[in-house]
Amino acid sequence: MTPVSIRDLVKRYGAAQVLHGVSFDVAAGEFIALVGPSGCGKSTLLRMVAGLEDITGGTVSIGGRVVNDVAPKQRDIAMVFQNYALYPHMSVAQNMGFSLRLHGADRAEIARRVAEAAEVLGLTAYLDRMPGQLSGGQRQRVAMGRAIVRQPQVFLFDEPLSNLDAALRVQMRAEIRALHDRLGTTSIFVTHDQVEAMTMADRIAVLRAGRLEQVGRPLDLYDHPANAFVAGFIGSPAMNLLPGQAAAGRVVLADGLAVATEARAEEPVIWGIRPEHLELVPEGTEGALGAEVVRVESTGTADFVSTRAGGLVLDALFTTRPALAKGQRIWLHPMAGKSHLFDAETGGRLQ
Repeated sequence: MTPVSIRDLVKRYGAAQVLHGVSFDVAAGEFIALVGPSGCGKSTLLRMVAGLEDITGGTVSIGGRVVNDVAPKQRDIAMVFQNYALYPHMSVAQNMGFSLRLHGADRAEIARRVAEAAEVLGLTAYLDRMPGQLSGGQRQRVAMGRAIVRQPQVFLFDEPLSNLDAALRVQMRAEIRALHDRLGTTSIFVTHDQVEAMTMADRIAVLRAGRLEQVGRPLDLYDHPANAFVAGFIGSPAMNLLPGQAAAGRVVLADGLAVATEARAEEPVIWGIRPEHLELVPEGTEGALGAEVVRVESTGTADFVSTRAGGLVLDALFTTRPALAKGQRIWLHPMAGKSHLFDAETGGRLQ
């Protein structure tokens, strides 16, 4: 198992700077996910680790060796792409063993490794088929098998599930995590889907506009986001983030609405509460906010309810599936100890 270290990584395309001094470590055998909105630099960063993009500044180290000037084929990494990148004229077995052929492995060794990877991925019955005869999920398994047979120090995944339908994505993310647990290879996984990151990764690195916002375990980011951006990005549905004025023990929101907090200073803030941390309570409950139901979306396991409280939009999530209708007046109470405060100017966490 091999660690990866990224130090002060900078990437420029002419005058445009894409990465601004990003630094973090990936422990040996760790599965880390890079997340962030489109254009934040996560795929560029991954390609720099792979050697497919030049490094403007900083260093990438794999197993303690700086690889800035090392050719991709000499970095001992394997990359799984979004579009599978399979050769359509080759069988599954030929696709999986192609890189070994390029490295001069003998036929017996190639056959052995391909057979082992096919067994792990449930592809044994498909080794003689062509990619065009496979489903999307099967093609993605072939792409992973091609990476596995190389037995690399590091796996790199560049949004490998984005072309799959919703049900298959859920299945494949479980399979990728199970594969990681079995092989123990250090893995870096790029995705724009924070649910994928939350369910698969040991740790998550959140990027925004080429800067690293926070690195930590999924539930640490969920429970203790470093700033308002991470708070709004991690979690589905997204956290409610509302401007307000903090005073002793409360935050005054728009239209005079107020919520109890642990605020001590008097300053402009952003108050945050996750939809699942709003309780439906009877009218007159102390500290509750009166709201009008705007929309109800039921998933079967829960109801997502969008409301308007004064001039504010406030979203709630109820697993009890209360029978609510558009236009209905309800009362929402923030759960004790579940709200978040962020600095109104910098977005940084205050508590």
